[in-house]
Amino acid sequence: MVKFLFHLLLLVGLSALTGAAWVAHRALPLPDLPPAKQDARPRDLVDDLKQSSIKGAGVLEITEADLNRHLARVLSAQVQPPLQGHAQLEAVRVQLTPGKARLILAWRVLGWRSTAAVDLTIRRLDRVFRVEIVSGAYGHLEVPRGLLRPLTRVLKELADTLQPEIQALFQMNQITLGQDRVQLDPRFP
Repeated sequence: MVKFLFHLLLLVGLSALTGAAWVAHRALPLPDLPPAKQDARPRDLVDDLKQSSIKGAGVLEITEADLNRHLARVLSAQVQPPLQGHAQLEAVRVQLTPGKARLILAWRVLGWRSTAAVDLTIRRLDRVFRVEIVSGAYGHLEVPRGLLRPLTRVLKELADTLQPEIQALFQMNQITLGQDRVQLDPRFP
């Protein structure tokens, strides 16, 4: 009887791991990247942030589409050997909801899309902004922030690449994440 229960427990555990692996390998859908207007030149977000910070005139609003177009324009990735022929970063997208930003990273691994998502919040503590990882997902498998540790190097490289944008962003006094947009206010409250 004990052997039967042990095998049953082992079967249940193996089934749960198999299900989790299947859910983790189902890629998240990427937000569409709407095409920019043909006659308009791309919006320079870094310049807009700097100008708004210097002038301190009013609220600057950046839409999710503008943010995703900017990321598509400025980010390019190289995969280090030995994986360089087998994997490549496909896209980085941001989904904005009230109080939270979801950063979606998509790779092509041996021809299959694989995604990871990181949920971030931004809060101001005294004079410093704090960006906190709340949770995330591998594919459709939602995980707590502690299980996102394998993404640390990718997120650090991403932050290093986007350093001018981050510096300009944190010159603002108020950052409000809303539905499909972020509002930046350089004025003091």
